[in-house]
Amino acid sequence: MFTPARYIVLDDEPNELATLVDALHVLGAPCVGVRFDPLSLPEPALFAGLRILFSDLHLVKAQPAGVQHYNTLASLIDRCVPDQHGPYLLVLWTSHEHERAALTARLEELLPPAKRPIAVLALDKTRFRNAGAWNADALRQAIREQIISMPQLQALLAWERDVLAAANETLAIIGGLVPDDRRSIGTYPAALDNVLSLLATAALGRDNAPNDPKGAVKAALAPLLSDRILNRPLVPDDAELWDRAVTFQPAAQLTPIQKARMNTMLHLAMPPAETVARQDWGAVMPLNDAMLSDEAMLASYGMTAGDLRDQEFKLKQSRRTEGRIVVIRGGANCDQAQTQSGPIPLLLALIVPAGALATDKKRSPAILLCDEKFALEGYADPVALLIHVRFVTTVVPDELATFPEPTMRLREQLLAGILVHAGAHLMRPGTIRF
Repeated sequence: MFTPARYIVLDDEPNELATLVDALHVLGAPCVGVRFDPLSLPEPALFAGLRILFSDLHLVKAQPAGVQHYNTLASLIDRCVPDQHGPYLLVLWTSHEHERAALTARLEELLPPAKRPIAVLALDKTRFRNAGAWNADALRQAIREQIISMPQLQALLAWERDVLAAANETLAIIGGLVPDDRRSIGTYPAALDNVLSLLATAALGRDNAPNDPKGAVKAALAPLLSDRILNRPLVPDDAELWDRAVTFQPAAQLTPIQKARMNTMLHLAMPPAETVARQDWGAVMPLNDAMLSDEAMLASYGMTAGDLRDQEFKLKQSRRTEGRIVVIRGGANCDQAQTQSGPIPLLLALIVPAGALATDKKRSPAILLCDEKFALEGYADPVALLIHVRFVTTVVPDELATFPEPTMRLREQLLAGILVHAGAHLMRPGTIRF
């Protein structure tokens, strides 16, 4: 029910911590204070929404000055900041620039890239204190000045603000569907239940919505939320901000692995950050050893796995054992969403390092070699995805349940392109011409 705080204050002194948290609350900042105790470190869940971390440099007073303090803060960040986390600022209470620089260097050395702050700011507490109280307005202005100096971060925070506002408006629209005569403490919950039930049924159908009410409601609300995000009212200075943040200056060309990481982010949903089930549209499932045996492959596809690699996917002879043969859950999106009866179509595909593909052999038009290359765990180089739309099998749900767990899911944009290729190939006319 409660969203993670975007601002976290970290201090070992309770009085210092309480007064700063109070000052930030006066500004309306969604802030939480964490008293540092080396014997009881904070729960990582507190840091899930972190955007600005305020921290005292000397969290353990008994430690000698210098590197031990840096190590303490680095250890806490490494433990608490999620592995997949967006940009955040570290605001350090110190008047000494050399300490800020030394801590920054130490964090660069100890922390994995995903957990490093986008910047380390140094602010002197004495600038914002008056007889033990914090000057909240002065603190807000100082932080604002620092963020303005990084328009890219400011623009991303503005986008996040728009997403939160769009979600709030979507909830307001749902609440607005409850009739006025049902808006009482006694009748409102049941009326809201009726609205959500109608939305879920409209999305997945009366028979299927009860099997996944959360998924059904999300399917109904996702287009509304997306439209609200894309069509936010203009906020003063937003256009100028985005002009400063996204300048389109000539930049060095992306390396192949950088392109692959971008494609992975855009087109692949990866567990555990995103849940993927076997029945999901676009779920990618590897074949296990039994399924890849010559007997099983001949029964399902009329070819062994080795022959598929050589004769159809056309790998280099020296690299013919690389990569993984997988199946992709295809079919119509509505069939999956509404759990329609009937066999489930599976497209045969190969995930393989791009360098293993033979470049001097022509592949069948039935094979789609995706233009995108991807960065996947276990592969040092970018990998290619090849889909063979002539090798399609179907299984009933009970048999699908015996397949290995999905390793990822193709997002809709990529999957739709694959299915369009499959449809065009399967429907091609056999025209006789002279």
